Formats: sequence, C-alpha cells, structure tokens
Amino acid sequence: MLKTCFRKIIKISSAVLFLFLFLFILNGTVAADQLTLTNGKSYRGEILTNSFSLKTEYAEINIQTQYLSKITRKNTLFILKAAENNKFSGQLQGTIKFRSDSQELNINLQDLSSLDFSQTAKFSNNKAVSVSLTNNDYFSANTVENGININTSLGSPLNIPFSKLISIEYLAAKDVYLIKRQNDSAVEATFSQNKIVLWPAAGEIFELNLNYLKKMTFNN
Repeated sequence: MLKTCFRKIIKISSAVLFLFLFLFILNGTVAADQLTLTNGKSYRGEILTNSFSLKTEYAEINIQTQYLSKITRKNTLFILKAAENNKFSGQLQGTIKFRSDSQELNINLQDLSSLDFSQTAKFSNNKAVSVSLTNNDYFSANTVENGININTSLGSPLNIPFSKLISIEYLAAKDVYLIKRQNDSAVEATFSQNKIVLWPAAGEIFELNLNYLKKMTFNN
C-alpha cells in the first residue's frame, strides 16, 4: 500500500517537474529576441545593446532599447518602431551586441535585416507633446525650453510660451505654420529659430530641425 502511494507521488512529482521544465523552456523560447541578417540567417536570444544611435534627416537621436518593439530595414534606412506607435527612421550607427546560445555576437548594422524585441516597456514620462514630421516619423516628447520664437505677418518677433499653445501645424500651400493658442486667436507665422530642443519618451534629448516639423500637438 505504502509502495503504491509512494510510486503515485513520484509519478505526480515527475509529471509536475516535467511540465514546469517544459513551460520554462517554452517561455524562454517565446520571449527571446529575434535577429535576422541580410543573408537570411537568424538568431534567437537576448539583445545586449542598451541604445541605438540613429542619424535622421532632422536630428541625431539615441533611442533606448527597452522602448523598441521592432527594427526593420527599408532600402538604405531603418525603421524603428517603439511603444505607443512611436516611429523613427534613419541610418543606424555602430554595431549590435546579441547573445545567442551562450555566445555573444557583435553584428555590423549593415548586415541587419530586422530585429524583433520580445518585450517593450511603456512610456512613463516625456509625453507632453506629440510630434509628427514630414518624413512620417512620429513620437512623444517633452519640450525643454519655455517657448518658441516666431515672426508674425507684421514682421515683428514674438515668443509664445509652450504652456499657452494647443498645436503648431505646417500649412504647405502657404509655407507658414498655423499656431493655435489657448484662449486666444490662431496666428499664421514662420519661425525665427531653426531648431527646438526636445526630450523624447523613447530616448535622449536632441535638437529638432524645424524644417521637418509637420505638426506638434500639446497634450495639456
């Protein structure tokens, strides 16, 4: 009787242990990052690079890896997709460190076809403005300065505090910006400055070339 019970306990324990190991292995496989090279070879493992340096038309930006969901090559450029539909495009700089099957690989970015991230962190800060650019990039950010300098239709310079703004939108037909203000009339104007300092939710502070600004919405 005791032997029979003991055998049943062993069988149950073995089954539970096997199930635990199976789920552990399965979870590790599913959760792995996947890297694919231009030659078709792919690896599953863990991305070790903490950030990516991206050279775009409008700025040079460091994007933090934890917020990325996917990187794909499109001709000579790379598309970086991040949390909350943020997207950046440009030329990646440097190399990628990737651990696969207990060995660390240094991948030249010129050989990268795509990179899928198993986990993507949500943004907790730097979401005061939503920025859309002429190359279809989009991201959330905070403004670092207090306001923006414009030239009005009368030719006089004016500084508008960001706290008073609703949105800034480029009107291509007129080659001016429509600036909507809180509790005040909208104005059409051009910028009297070339760049604006932003702190994106997905990366580090950079200067945005205003020639590429399509729309900026203030999430007050």
